[in-house]
Amino acid sequence: MTVRALISGVETAIAGTRRAAFLALWALVIVQIIWTTYYCVRNHPAFSSIYYPVIFTPVAAALALTAGRVRWVATATRLLIGFAFFENFIDRLGALGPPGAPGVSWGDFQHFIAYTAQVNAFAPAAIIPTLAVLATIAEGTCGVTMLLGARVRLASVGSALLFFTFATAMVLSGLSQVQYGVYLMSVTAWAVATVDASALSVDALFRAPSASAA
Repeated sequence: MTVRALISGVETAIAGTRRAAFLALWALVIVQIIWTTYYCVRNHPAFSSIYYPVIFTPVAAALALTAGRVRWVATATRLLIGFAFFENFIDRLGALGPPGAPGVSWGDFQHFIAYTAQVNAFAPAAIIPTLAVLATIAEGTCGVTMLLGARVRLASVGSALLFFTFATAMVLSGLSQVQYGVYLMSVTAWAVATVDASALSVDALFRAPSASAA
């Protein structure tokens, strides 16, 4: 079996999980809407502390409502996921400004290492810098491939697994993943992997767009 045939087989298998992906997406959208509404009514938080679920939940809901059948909705969702990864990637490299600047989460890699220690509080301190480097490579790769639309199905599954890993690490460390909608992002990326999100993509330029699952 050639590599191309193997990749094609994997992508077909991914597309076959569409029903499960969208059932999970609907469940997480509902949970996220309920939590975000309750949290906002009770705490009146600053937008900067909940902008991920506020921005991402309507997009995920649109994907769920259209069942992935509207190509531009799926593509917009893919691009938003890619942007989220890429923004975080360049933030820790200092491209968005110094630590403490408005809209900057870390501002340099040392602050990101400290954040990695918080998210992986269960992990030995000695491996935290390595985890920070691996996370940066993974997020940069997912961000670029999702924005470019290179092997959309595989990039989307990789994004889903990365979000899932991040969310689970937060839960194990006693942090709130729902405040950032990370599990919702994970299942949304999974749903994107099962439909045609290949508009504005490298995939569309070099080969026929992947057909949507029936």
